[in-house]
Amino acid sequence: MQIYYNQLEKHLAEDLKSIYLISGNEVYQEDFCAENIVNKAKEHNFLEHEIIYVEKTFDWNNFQMHSTNLSLFSEKKIIELRFLTKTINSNAENKIKECIDNYDDQTILIIRMPQLKSSDYKKKYLSIKNNNVGFIRLYAMTKKNILEELAKSVKKFNYKINNNCLDFIADLYEGNMVAANQALLKIDLMASDSTVIDLNFLKKVFSKDVDFEASNLVDYSIEGNIIKIQTCINFLKQNDYPAQYVIWSFIRSFRTILFNLDSINNGKPIDEILRTIWPYERKNLMSNSLKKLSALKIEAYLGVLVRLDMQSKNVIDGNTWDSIYDLSVSVAKNKLSVIKYT
Repeated sequence: MQIYYNQLEKHLAEDLKSIYLISGNEVYQEDFCAENIVNKAKEHNFLEHEIIYVEKTFDWNNFQMHSTNLSLFSEKKIIELRFLTKTINSNAENKIKECIDNYDDQTILIIRMPQLKSSDYKKKYLSIKNNNVGFIRLYAMTKKNILEELAKSVKKFNYKINNNCLDFIADLYEGNMVAANQALLKIDLMASDSTVIDLNFLKKVFSKDVDFEASNLVDYSIEGNIIKIQTCINFLKQNDYPAQYVIWSFIRSFRTILFNLDSINNGKPIDEILRTIWPYERKNLMSNSLKKLSALKIEAYLGVLVRLDMQSKNVIDGNTWDSIYDLSVSVAKNKLSVIKYT
């Protein structure tokens, strides 16, 4: 069953599927979908929530044994599979199909997949017509979509801000919904009841720190600007910026680059790819990314990011910000050997 992003909340108010497939490349929307599904599942006593990352070497047989044991011996549980690969290979397609065919009502399975090609949506493993499966296809966000998301946050949290200011934020954060949403929170915390939130106020608030958001750290890394990398990381640490947002900004950017590299390998002209990049100023950065980074190297970086995510959650030892710095410098110098954290 296909579920549109803007209809998910209405769907969950009426129904809860055993399996949800989410395909796209916008972390904010993915998080929104997964969070809402998890919250609804918890209302139905699915209290445990386990996140498993799917890399190129993922052991599907071990996962199936694990999930089978859960259904036999555990309470109701939510399992979230997050793909870090650029595509779904044939083995993964078959395993997803097996999961769907052998689902049980003691487990809610959420599968967060990469952005798929148009031809992939016709494949049987997605089970779009299966009534036990909720399929959510996420499309690239336009400025209009970003403004709509910001407006929803304003209404939900009763922020005092007008549409002109929302337009300013949408342009300022260049499509990064996570950072744009955080900007609304920052404005709300800084403004008193008597504060007039207008464009002059926003320019004062964001003029100094807009260059030091998570997405910009990724950009500086690709550009090779080590001085700005250090300054940006120091700023993020001092302002208690969530390390996980930084990690997911890298993952989101790398997945986009991988998707475009794959398109080039399949014969798509680079000029055609660059025409779809929004905003315009990011075209040169994407062009440099496609020339600088290889698919093999990005896959290696994604493997490091999985471990960084575990580090940020105290699953394994280490200083997350030191690891983020090592990764950023490695990307900047285009040398995996720079990474000290393994």
